[in-house]
Amino acid sequence: MTTSNSDACKIKHDVEFFGTVEGVYPNIPYSGDRPSKSIYIDLPNTYYDPIQGQNVLENTLDVLVSMEKYGLDGVAFTEQHNGPINPFPSGMVAAAYIAARTSRLKIVASGPLLNAYQSPIRLAEEIALVSQMSHGRLIVGLPMGLGQQYHSLGMNPATARERHKEGHDLLAKALSEPGPFTWRGKFFNQNYVNVWPRLDHKVDFLLPSGGSLETLELAAQRRYTYQTVLNHRPLMKATMDKFRELCRKEGYEPDPKQSACVIQVHVAETDEIARKEVEAEYLWDYQNYFETSAVETFPPGYTSLNSMKAILSNGYGLDTKKMTLQDLIDNNWVVVGSPQTVIEKLEETILETGCGRVLLNFSTGIKKRWLLDKCLTIFSQEVLPHFRKNGKPLDERTSPQGFDTTMEYAVKRRKDVPSPAIVRDGYLIDIWKNAIPGEDPVIRKWEETNTTQG
Repeated sequence: MTTSNSDACKIKHDVEFFGTVEGVYPNIPYSGDRPSKSIYIDLPNTYYDPIQGQNVLENTLDVLVSMEKYGLDGVAFTEQHNGPINPFPSGMVAAAYIAARTSRLKIVASGPLLNAYQSPIRLAEEIALVSQMSHGRLIVGLPMGLGQQYHSLGMNPATARERHKEGHDLLAKALSEPGPFTWRGKFFNQNYVNVWPRLDHKVDFLLPSGGSLETLELAAQRRYTYQTVLNHRPLMKATMDKFRELCRKEGYEPDPKQSACVIQVHVAETDEIARKEVEAEYLWDYQNYFETSAVETFPPGYTSLNSMKAILSNGYGLDTKKMTLQDLIDNNWVVVGSPQTVIEKLEETILETGCGRVLLNFSTGIKKRWLLDKCLTIFSQEVLPHFRKNGKPLDERTSPQGFDTTMEYAVKRRKDVPSPAIVRDGYLIDIWKNAIPGEDPVIRKWEETNTTQG
């Protein structure tokens, strides 16, 4: 099962591909049957079956670890609270687990909520430890956190941004400057900031956001990676253009790796097969995943006036429950199709947005494990090689013999050897093409004289 990726990749800058899955707990009532529409705050945990929960957790971790074998540059996952969205209420614990089971993958732990910590120094210690355990592979996402999480964790939304900014400044200094030193601020006062272990490398920070001007400005000022969240492609492009403009105002040309986008992806043998495989899964996501009230999403003081104006002007309040799979595809919310279709869509998005880091969401957790494994295998062998002609992740040294990943296998293996075949009705049939609609599996007419006589 192969596709021709002979066309040269049009992208001229390096692009890192991160695989992500969200292990949503699936056995919850349909959103229309829930008194409280949100699944972020007060969905009763009596729906939680510990056996199913263990299955979700173990599958999520196993798939994230497997991204190394599939040839991805890294993995990414989010920290969530008070609901079934993700099995990781602590992103740093998950990052430590993945670090212990992998050797190469970069690990994006997106979600340590600064405002949930009494002191940023506690988080600084966790980051230093996991970064040391992973040999510097940790990338830390520092979101403000969903508005719903301020309800969930009892955080004060009115001081959220101001406290988050000071917490960030203290965190960054604690991880980069020798101690002990003293910190005096509005929210934090510490006589002895003295983080152990001390790192020998700079921590890579990523700021995820839905387009907040304050977050864009902070990422530009600190030369961090900015990651778009829940944006369709036109808005994604506009946000990235704004980010690069802010970077230039700071006096530098941003590295493409400072721009990150999230793309939901499903790939199968053909467009038709791909759509049939995931239509119900994507409709479940968009009918159950995002419904929440404005009061929960934007608690008082959580969002600045300027940011709120921008959010409203960008179409907040879209009724995702009414969207069909075709709507999602047409508006570039999801990329679904054959390897060639996925290659073209990914290339278009990267060229249009200028992103140097792409977070590929292969499942929000509802997809069956066998289907997810199939999707990842096809993506690794028939999509990634278009972007990596040598079959290697960006940071991987070339191995002298053999292959390490399924993507490298697809690039390195000989293409001039026979496909596995059978004889049927007088024709030699390629069995790898036999089950794919629209593919001609016939290699040639078969006659007994074709065989070599001993």
